[in-house]
Amino acid sequence: MNLYIGRQNGVSLIITFFIMIIILVIAISISTILYSELRVMRNMSNSMMGLYTADSGIEKVLYYDRQVRLISSTTACSIGSGCSTNQICSNGYCATVVSRGLCMMADSIHNADRYCQSDSSPASQGEHGIYCNGFTSSGNDCNPTTCSNCTISFDTSLGKKNYHVEAKIYPNGNFSNLEINSKGESGGAQRQIQILNVSQ
Repeated sequence: MNLYIGRQNGVSLIITFFIMIIILVIAISISTILYSELRVMRNMSNSMMGLYTADSGIEKVLYYDRQVRLISSTTACSIGSGCSTNQICSNGYCATVVSRGLCMMADSIHNADRYCQSDSSPASQGEHGIYCNGFTSSGNDCNPTTCSNCTISFDTSLGKKNYHVEAKIYPNGNFSNLEINSKGESGGAQRQIQILNVSQ
């Protein structure tokens, strides 16, 4: 009789052991699945932030390219007279209208810091919040008054998010092409946006 009870106890221990193993396997499997889902969600979040960061670079270039800029001279004038054919009278002085705002961002002669400042510069030296670190320009004609063959590139940091932008204007027959490449990064995830535009 005692031997039979002992065998029952041994079988119960084995069954309990296997049940505990099954529960442990289920718990580990659920934990693994949840951890994988959390990583996927975090990567999706970083990916979306990288996309929006790249879009911010595109929007910055388009905003400045669409601005009407004036390069003032020291020639005094009155409205309707005193300026050459390619100038207008603004605030009592003749001013040349810039053909595209993009080249004005790269203009090192006419107060480029008004449009593209370093994040270490005080706000009084430029437009607050418009930062262009590592700003470079190249091309045969980055002159703001013509702006027909010019390349600009800059990097901007927005907290833990960064983006690198390269914008090109180059001739194409009677037209000029505008090409913008913007790469955004957030949390190690990178996304890139490219815009191609043909304008008169």
